[in-house]
Amino acid sequence: MPNRTPVLSRLIQRLARNESGNVAMIFSLVLVSLAVLAGGAADLNQAMNARTRLSQALDAAALAVGVQTSLSADNATTLASNFVAANYPAREIGRVQNLSVTLDNVNDRVRVNAEATVDTMFLGLIGIEELTVHWESEVQRARNALELVMVLDNTGSMGGSKISSLRNAAQLLTEILFESSDPDRLHIGLVPFSSTVNVGTAHAREWWLDPDGLNPLHSENFSPAANRWDLFDAIDNRNWSGCVEARAIPHDIEDTLPDPARPETLFLPYFAPDESDRGSYSNDYMDDRMGGYDERARMRNSAKYPGERASGAGPNWGCSARPLTPLTNRRATIDTAIDNMIASGTTNIPIGVSWGIRVLSPQAPFTEGAAFDDDETIKAMVILTDGDNVMTGRSNQNYSDYSGYGYSRDGRLDLVSSSSSSLSDALDDRLAEACDYAKSLDIRVYTITFQVSSSSTRNLMRDCATTPYLYFDSPSDEALRAAFELIAGDLTNLRLSR
Repeated sequence: MPNRTPVLSRLIQRLARNESGNVAMIFSLVLVSLAVLAGGAADLNQAMNARTRLSQALDAAALAVGVQTSLSADNATTLASNFVAANYPAREIGRVQNLSVTLDNVNDRVRVNAEATVDTMFLGLIGIEELTVHWESEVQRARNALELVMVLDNTGSMGGSKISSLRNAAQLLTEILFESSDPDRLHIGLVPFSSTVNVGTAHAREWWLDPDGLNPLHSENFSPAANRWDLFDAIDNRNWSGCVEARAIPHDIEDTLPDPARPETLFLPYFAPDESDRGSYSNDYMDDRMGGYDERARMRNSAKYPGERASGAGPNWGCSARPLTPLTNRRATIDTAIDNMIASGTTNIPIGVSWGIRVLSPQAPFTEGAAFDDDETIKAMVILTDGDNVMTGRSNQNYSDYSGYGYSRDGRLDLVSSSSSSLSDALDDRLAEACDYAKSLDIRVYTITFQVSSSSTRNLMRDCATTPYLYFDSPSDEALRAAFELIAGDLTNLRLSR
């Protein structure tokens, strides 16, 4: 195709040289038209930029109004105006006007309309002094119910300001959710964890807690075989503090329904045996009542408990976490439970996650949750830790301290070892399995590491989340608060529909 540009250029030059009045007038008109066309494109581009800024400002305003379910029409308009002013400041090109907010309470929608007017420069030459652009943002409030459980590290390393920061951040989450949701459609639970989990003493001898000692693990460290409940009754000065132990793999992490016809599915009351008077042990709290050099036999002697008084925590040694809170729609209940959290003990994240799943479950031990396949209910879990999984190995007959998985020597982690690092790795494996199991139930899993230096633990928690962007590494108190705030925003489940 021939190049027409030189021809057009020569024509303009001829017109410019022509001294005829008509030709000069025509040439002037052409130049004005070309200038208006070129400048008009710039004016239109400014208007399109104004519309983009307007859309972003209205989106922010609609979301801000959307999370407030009890606003009046006037207050909604005021809130929207403030957000538009913050997101479309006066220094930007264009003037926002005719802002309106529509609250559709029947369909649970919020609609925000406005327009922006931009003064023109070149189009004014032909009488178009300004351009006006319009935008409408609509938010559909989530109509689904939400069930959330917070599985929070309450171990000794969380002491001091860290546990206080955790309390504040967790209560920020509840504040945002309760203020942006219908309380009848929001239920929150709490699972504080350390080396084990506390289900509360009100459940003593319930059918799912093996009152008859049927589970084979019930008498694992006692000879002759003994019912742990009877041993608690036999000790003069100690009662069960509410903690439980892990069931045998795979029931340790799964939501297997407890069934007396299947004893291995029943839960175990936590009972740390009195350890031998001989050798190096951490929890020797009464006399062995037998001689000899067999340290393990001394520990297993179940005849020594009746009528004895335990020193220290005794059989509750390692039971340090506050009781969990089942799903509730009472904000005061969950906030009080958060306030009551303490920092003590060692870290066992998988046992915390397993009980987080059970709190969300519709079946025993706790039955407040909707069915996992209920399309009307969103189930979510927030898991936070400030450190690595811990099971302390020992160079004695038990190979470890007692924990929610008993002693290492008993192999309840599919590992018999006195190496603390190997036992920690085994707990990591159970955590990975627990997270995968939670996700298989369509639980939306958020994970947070709080001042964690270990890259392997950060990676483990990142992989635990439903997707990597639901993992938050929080190196500071401010980052922790921001993480909970972002999770709260995500859980409001608002979406821009137009």
